[in-house]
Amino acid sequence: MKKTLRQLTTAALFAAASLAHASEFKELRIATEAGYPPFEYIAPSGDLQGFNIDIGNEICKRLEAKCVWIDQSFDGLIPGLQARKFDLANSTMTATDARRKVIDFSVPMYVVASRLVAHKDKALEPTVESLKGRRVAVQQGTTMESYARKEWAPHGVQVISYPSYTNAFTDLAAGRVDASFQEAPNAVDGFLQKPEGADFALTGGTVKDSAILNEPIAIGIRKGNKKLKAAVDQTIQAMLEDGTIQSFSEKYFEPNTIELPSSH
Repeated sequence: MKKTLRQLTTAALFAAASLAHASEFKELRIATEAGYPPFEYIAPSGDLQGFNIDIGNEICKRLEAKCVWIDQSFDGLIPGLQARKFDLANSTMTATDARRKVIDFSVPMYVVASRLVAHKDKALEPTVESLKGRRVAVQQGTTMESYARKEWAPHGVQVISYPSYTNAFTDLAAGRVDASFQEAPNAVDGFLQKPEGADFALTGGTVKDSAILNEPIAIGIRKGNKKLKAAVDQTIQAMLEDGTIQSFSEKYFEPNTIELPSSH
């Protein structure tokens, strides 16, 4: 009974806060780089679609604001926020310490899982014991490469860097490497759903003990925009608590490709 009352109280407070926020935000201009399916992309109809687009539209709906989406190159997101060209940046942006120095972020929405891909006959795990003597492909400059070179390479794992995962997947399909290590949705859309990836699968668990592989994805907000940040934070938290973001994730992703933060 106490839990029910507490939930009702929380719901009532949020409803009141939402009404207050709704009177302040008639329109929200949200920027995204629409070239990273299934997070954000342009559908054949010309409409913006994707996981982050659904989240953004739901935020606008709950704040009773009109959503105006702006397709913006990723490297222009932070400058655009600072120049007041838009209000929010919602484009699978990792909330790194470096970025936090120049913009604010919402509460975390999710973490993109880093997973191995290997032939279905190989039950590989992302551990030194499982990968010792194996050849593992990564993309140059990624956090996956940094992790693999720090944690695996000194212990007998051959880490092979590629300019892009397209090249890595080609070698994986040809048997020139034993596994690839990347963000799981990238592997699904870029390889596993294609004919050449038919005999391969995500294998092993998600690496959870690394800070560099578990930085959250959040929405970028211009520094000093405290009212908007408070409204967005409250709305995202409510969407996590009521299962809305979970339902969106199930629409776009296979299990264990993204991780949602605790709603408590």
